[in-house]
Parts: sequence; structure tokens; C-alpha cells
Amino acid sequence: MNETKKHIKQICTQIEVSVNRKINSYQDTIWLSDLFKDKKILISASTFARIFGITNSKTKPYKATLDNLAKFLDYKDWENYINYQSKYHSHTNTFLNEDVNGFSKINLEIALLVKNYEAVKLELDKYEKFITINSIHFDVANLIGKYVKINNYDNELLIILAKSAAGRRLFYGCFVDENNENNYFTKAIYNYYLPQVPDFENTLFVTCYILAQKIYFGTIDYPILNSYQNLIKDIDIENLHYHLISRYFECNILIDGTNKILHKNVENYLNLISHFAFIKQKNEWLLARSIKALLHFGFKKELINHKKINEIILTSLMKKRKSNNSAALYIIQLYYLYCNYNLNNGTYHPFYLSNEYLQGNSKEKIAIESATTYVFAKGKNQKLIKQNLQEYCKLNKINWILNLVFKE
Repeated sequence: MNETKKHIKQICTQIEVSVNRKINSYQDTIWLSDLFKDKKILISASTFARIFGITNSKTKPYKATLDNLAKFLDYKDWENYINYQSKYHSHTNTFLNEDVNGFSKINLEIALLVKNYEAVKLELDKYEKFITINSIHFDVANLIGKYVKINNYDNELLIILAKSAAGRRLFYGCFVDENNENNYFTKAIYNYYLPQVPDFENTLFVTCYILAQKIYFGTIDYPILNSYQNLIKDIDIENLHYHLISRYFECNILIDGTNKILHKNVENYLNLISHFAFIKQKNEWLLARSIKALLHFGFKKELINHKKINEIILTSLMKKRKSNNSAALYIIQLYYLYCNYNLNNGTYHPFYLSNEYLQGNSKEKIAIESATTYVFAKGKNQKLIKQNLQEYCKLNKINWILNLVFKE
């Protein structure tokens, strides 16, 4: 087998693992072609049939087709994919640098371990030039998060991470929905992150995060609330980044819920959320954060009865869950299991997020997985899960799961 054929066979296997489905029929290739279209990558079903060996072909795939296969797995192009496979998968020596003469996770870890922060800065500078894929990015992010906590939220390290573009992405970006023990993350993004990037979008992001965290835990920070209301006075929602749109709706729902006027506005919120979820390609976080906020105040019935938003939720979950296992889809999946699962024929196989996702927010991850297990449990096992889940959610103030699972 020549090298090109070997790599084509290899990437086909990797794509099957990524989408959690074997491609062994023409119907499978139609489904896969649609999945690629969702990421704006165009490969026809007939081309997939030739690539996966479902139909016979003696012709080699075009370079553009190979590039598109690589892009689906988050590589720049086919050449970048080949280089990566050659560099990282042609041997089993895990002690080599991730990037020859450049970034090294091993060097970063030992520098963090001995608090050699000059060396940490050097590795973060190298990381900016390092071509990464998601699994490596989350792996490095979790490594940094681990040592931030080991060093008792070391101020010097938090400053270094805030001043570095790589540090901001790896820590302040990846850990934004984490447990936030003793408000440490709230303090970190407000005191260290924000002064480095004090533009409108980052200010809104930090303000939304702090405000939502407070309300979910049963309090409200009025100076932050006033800052938020000033920020959104003349806001153009349609031009916001999709994450900020999700934060905007989450915060407004939480504020109205706290002020006990959400019942008057819930239908309007659902209509607006479904509108933006329909026109925005990346809609998972808008749906997930809105679901959490509405369920936090017990608006389960209103969610279930809104036909449009449930159609979008169903489409988003079914189309994206096998190619983009995100924390947002984990939340949407749980909502689907409790509100739509029994309305649809067939068997649903829930996906599981590996530890690289939601690692910071381990408490919510455990609650989501326990609630998912509860759907499929029977008899004594189900009773035991129910008892433990209720106690765990009450202890950690995860009210949206309590209201979703146990409220009629």
C-alpha cells in the first residue's frame, strides 16, 4: 500500500471515530455528506462512496477533496494532516517535544511544577506558533488549570496567563464555565484577565459570567448588574459573537427570574431564542444557556410546549452531536432525554464527554451524567440514583437539573 492510500484509509477510520458511525453503505455516505455540509465543507455522497471503498474506483481523490477531509478533523489542509501524522504517530516515543525545537508540554509541566515562570512564559510564547488540534489544546489547558489550583491560585501565574494570548486561550477561555470555588475564577477574570483585554466584548463577557454565576447561586451583585445594564443599552445583538448572544439571553432571563417577572416575558424570550438559533450556524450555546436559565426558575412546561425551539433543539442535537461533542450539546442532550425522548420512536444512544471537556466544571458534569443515567435506570438502581442526584444537586445549587428531572 502506498503512502497516500495508507493515509486515506487512516483518515477514513479517524472520521468514523469522530462521527461515531461506520461508513459502509451509500446511505451512510449521504448522511456523512450532510454532516460535512453543516461545517460548510462540501464532499458529495458519491465521492465518499469511492473514498470509503463502497463503490470501486481507480482514480485518486482530488487534492481539494483530501484538503476537505483534513479540515473536517480541524487540520489546515491535507499536507498539515500528513505532517502531523508523520511527526506524532510514526513512533511511540511520548517523551519527544510536541513540536520539534518548539513547544513542549513536558517542559511546560516541569516549569509549572517548580514555579519557573520565566520558562512558563517561554513555552506559552512557543505555543502561539504551535499548530494544535482540539485534543492537545484541552490537554494543555487542563494541565495549566491543575497547577493553578495546586499552587493555591497563585497570583503571579494568573497574571502571566492573563498577559499571554496563549495563556488567555488556554486558561481563561477553557475554564470559563468551571466550578468557581470561593469565587476564585470570578476574581481571576475580573482582576487579571479583563485589564489585559478591556474592550467592549471582553467586558461584556466578564460581566455576564459574574452576574450569571451569582444568580445561579442565589445572590445578585448589584454593581455588576448596573454595569451589565449600562453595557447593553445600545447593543446590537445580531452583530455579537455567538457566545455573547448566548450570555446576553442567559443573563436577561436570570435577571427577570430574580425580579419575578419572567412569566410575563418567557414566550417572547422563546421566540427570540428560536429566531437567533435558526439564523446562527453555531447555536449550541445559545440553546444550552437559555435552557439552563429557564429551567433554573422552573419554566420546563413552557420550554416543552414551544414547538419551534424544540424543532431546532432536536435538529441541532441530532446533526451535531457525533461530530462536535461539546459541553453545550451535553446540556441539550439531557434536556432532550427528559422532554423529547419519549415522544420519538427508536432507541437513542447518548454520547459521553471525555474528561478533556467540562473538566473544570466537574460538579455539573457529574450531575448531568447522573441525570442521564437515571433516564435508563430501573428498579432499586433508579431509586438510589434519584436519592443521590437530588442530594447532590441541592448541595451544589444545580437547580436547573432538579427542575428538569423531578418537576412535572
